[in-house]
Amino acid sequence: MKIFFKSNFYYTVLTLFVLAAGNVIWAQTPTTSPYSRYGIGDLNGKGFAQGYAMAGSHIALQNDSLPMFFINTGNPASYSTNRLTTAELGVSYSRIQLSNASTKSVTNSASLGYVALAFPFKKWWGGSVGLIPYSAVGYKVSDQQSITNVGTVDFLYEGSGGINQVYFGNGVKPLYGLPSKFTRSNKYKQLVSKKKADQSLKTPQEYADDLRKANGILRRKKALQSLSLGVNASYLFGSIENSGRTIFPGSSFSFNTKSATIRRVGDLYLDYGVQQAFLIDSVKGRVLKEKVKIMWGATFAAKTDVKASVDSLSYNYFNSSTGFEVVKDTVVNVQDVKGTVTFPLSFGVGFAFKKGDRWLVSADYAMQNWSSFKAFNQTQGLKNSMRVSVGAQFVPNAKALGLNNYHKRMHYRAGVRYTQSAIELKNTQLVEYALSVGVGFPVGRNYILQNFSMVNIGVEIGQRGTTSNGLIQEQFLKATVGFTINDRWFVKPKFD
Repeated sequence: MKIFFKSNFYYTVLTLFVLAAGNVIWAQTPTTSPYSRYGIGDLNGKGFAQGYAMAGSHIALQNDSLPMFFINTGNPASYSTNRLTTAELGVSYSRIQLSNASTKSVTNSASLGYVALAFPFKKWWGGSVGLIPYSAVGYKVSDQQSITNVGTVDFLYEGSGGINQVYFGNGVKPLYGLPSKFTRSNKYKQLVSKKKADQSLKTPQEYADDLRKANGILRRKKALQSLSLGVNASYLFGSIENSGRTIFPGSSFSFNTKSATIRRVGDLYLDYGVQQAFLIDSVKGRVLKEKVKIMWGATFAAKTDVKASVDSLSYNYFNSSTGFEVVKDTVVNVQDVKGTVTFPLSFGVGFAFKKGDRWLVSADYAMQNWSSFKAFNQTQGLKNSMRVSVGAQFVPNAKALGLNNYHKRMHYRAGVRYTQSAIELKNTQLVEYALSVGVGFPVGRNYILQNFSMVNIGVEIGQRGTTSNGLIQEQFLKATVGFTINDRWFVKPKFD
């Protein structure tokens, strides 16, 4: 008798994916930073909850052969290492304190962070599809100045919106199968045989040398087999609205002015990745109790002109006695002007070290050439940015059983990050420091149905900017809660 298990889990995940996608389209990752006024706003960090808790170190991270699997959108080469269908969904929260030399203010915001699916098409090929925020804009800044022969003038600046990214990525191992091909070859059989080609016996030294040579070639073949290449094909879309007002509160002879622009983008964007892993199970003939895995990775995105359009409106006005704006005359009113927004070249490299199932350490260096940024042929004086981050993960005992040992199966994470931002104001290039911590909670492991889940929590505390030179300093607390679910799709497990 055959018993078939059929899981409706993937129908639930697809439903959540569609509903969440609709929310992400209309809600950007939360930000209330005045510095989101520049460029295309505050950029969304790469990677999901796991990498977030490790200070964003993600470039070299990839899955092992056993669950728990995760999705690393920051390096599409990692998709080739997924062995189960993986769904990830996250929500984000931020608390930002803004301060200058005299005042402070605090804002709180929350939104849906990301939603993604990954599929193992073949042992050497995996893919992922998802919807994530690319950047976010959200600020409201006022400044009052006293100008000679004019009087008091209020300047108000506001911005909102952002850019979303829907992507489809693929990762492949182009040299997959080299080790098995080698072990089936005549050369391998001859090397591991105790006989020579003329059927005479090899001496013990000849046999040991040939066996060592065969194992060396096999290790190199395995290293080449692990090489993975990947690409994310994304469609960037969204709008950014910026407006500014000049108000003369003490004058009855001057009209106030307002200028507003709405920039909309919609175009294809590509980013690439490469990864490789080396497994060390022995040193000088001594078998290691815990295998060591060394990984490296790199990411790249070329300078890209993204199609865009802009609406511009500028007019003079005065406030009526009832408080309504009365337009005096329109200075500029243009609609749907076509152009491009230049996204800069970016590059990153990362290294990771994993010891058994317990220790994982990862480090990244990444840069973006923001000095080449243009929006409708206009530069914004941005500088090249740079990020350095280091993160670690510790699992006391991933195979521990029983409720009393649950804490041993939990994933403990931490990291530090230093970022030199693209913004330079008053001859001061803003820098950002952050410390992150996080925990992963395993939920409901089922080895028969290959169903695994985890709840990941990551918290980041840091600051950006300075109160010197009349600038604004941000002190922030950001949190991400991610839900990761692994399941075997499209296959019905059966028992005879």
